[in-house]
Amino acid sequence: MEHVAYKPAANRGFTLIETVITIVILGAVAGILVPFFNAIVHSPDPVIRERAISMGQGMMDEIMAKRWDEDTPMGGGPICTGESTSKGTRPSLVDNCANPGALTASAIGTDTGENQRADYDDVDDYNGINESSNFTDQNGAAFILTGYSRQVSVRYIPSTTNPITHDLPAGSLMNQTDTKRVVVTITSPLGEVFRFVAVACNL
Repeated sequence: MEHVAYKPAANRGFTLIETVITIVILGAVAGILVPFFNAIVHSPDPVIRERAISMGQGMMDEIMAKRWDEDTPMGGGPICTGESTSKGTRPSLVDNCANPGALTASAIGTDTGENQRADYDDVDDYNGINESSNFTDQNGAAFILTGYSRQVSVRYIPSTTNPITHDLPAGSLMNQTDTKRVVVTITSPLGEVFRFVAVACNL
């Protein structure tokens, strides 16, 4: 009986054509899957941005619905400032400002008896609000939005300069100007910063 020696098959690698085809297939699959996974990863982004915008706009609407100053009469009306007295088109105001008992602008910040946000009644009461993750609404109710922050800055600004100066100390133009600049800054969990800017006038 003849015995035939067993010879293992020679180790055979990929040919160049097979390697190229494999690379092409993997590239095509990656081209399909990468955008798909990116869409999944970033799908909450529009919701996060919309929430940040809603927080900022809601706060700004609340602030701008208040009186210009603590001494602004109920229902509105200008009070005496350095700019107000120089406006000859409003003689009644000028006469009023000559009165020692005339109402004048107050300092930036909360006033006596305003211990919580529900008590805020003028624009600059909101200056210095700085909340992060734990928030309160205008009725004092608490709510949590993890990763968000909200800050408010209110400053007297000169309305006759160009450009308008916005980096002044809080009380630097008290009783000198008819204008306050309100900035609401929202930072989202994505690190995006949204700034809402409005100007309140002595009306």
